[in-house]
Amino acid sequence: MKLILTGATGFIGGEILTQCLNNPSITSLIILSRRPIDSLSSNAKAKVIIMEDFKSYPKPVIQEISDADACIWAMGTYDGNHQVEVEFPTAFAKAMLHERKAGKFRYVHLGGAFTVEDQDKTLYFMPAARRGRGLGEFTMRHFAKENGCEERWETIVMRPSGVLKKDRFRFLNLTIADTIGLYHSDGIDCGYCLGSDECAASMIDVALNGSTEEVWQNSEMVAKGRILLEQ
Repeated sequence: MKLILTGATGFIGGEILTQCLNNPSITSLIILSRRPIDSLSSNAKAKVIIMEDFKSYPKPVIQEISDADACIWAMGTYDGNHQVEVEFPTAFAKAMLHERKAGKFRYVHLGGAFTVEDQDKTLYFMPAARRGRGLGEFTMRHFAKENGCEERWETIVMRPSGVLKKDRFRFLNLTIADTIGLYHSDGIDCGYCLGSDECAASMIDVALNGSTEEVWQNSEMVAKGRILLEQ
């Protein structure tokens, strides 16, 4: 599979990048980034395309990405910036749709558990961020229908809650989260947290294999991620 990835220099995107590079099912990885990623300079599997503007896709860029099979969009903000959350993914989708000649494209969007698609809903906790990211989710979930391309485009939204670092302190992090009721180690009710490796694994699997569900919640991501990581 040829996969496109955005947000690769971020916390979650970085873990997705690492797992993509180690996944034999992904034969070509195109990273859209604002800056170079030095660690990939000699990696034959990955190519970094420097984007001056994520709302503009010049012909050389389109030629590199138009034959990709899927995209993991892991770019986002903490303040719900409209340009990043809505305009950037929409511009990408329209550019891809215009250039693709055949096949259905799979777009996996990193959202969030606390985002709100209803822009009129009264919110008291981080209202701008939750509405902004929610509008991005809503826009991309309805992109295919709004553009009459349901046979050529599919969107799956992944909605993790608190994503914890995958490092030597992970056990301690999860123990604390479990103690205060944010994470249940039995894997049945997975509360409000998951590991970055679980998050990445579940998103990559959806990009590779698709999903019957349009939206994945945190508990589903944890359950799937754990199964994949144990294989």
